[in-house]
Amino acid sequence: MTESVQSLEQREMNTNLEYEQLSIRANALREELHTEIERMLNDVIKFKVHIQKGLEEYEEFVAEETEKECLEQEQEEEVGDEV
Repeated sequence: MTESVQSLEQREMNTNLEYEQLSIRANALREELHTEIERMLNDVIKFKVHIQKGLEEYEEFVAEETEKECLEQEQEEEVGDEV
């Protein structure tokens, strides 16, 4: 019976040790995943800012071109009215 108790105690110690190792590994993996998610979020944010900047520049370009065309049309109308 003593051997059986010792065997169970040994199994308990091994199980507790394995649990601790798994807990440590789970925490390390969690930290690794958090770091990777943070990196991905930073990449997404940089991409979003890049796209926004491009859209703003394009919007400014379109506004400038539209204004030029309007001025040209006004000038053409003024020249047409004078003739």
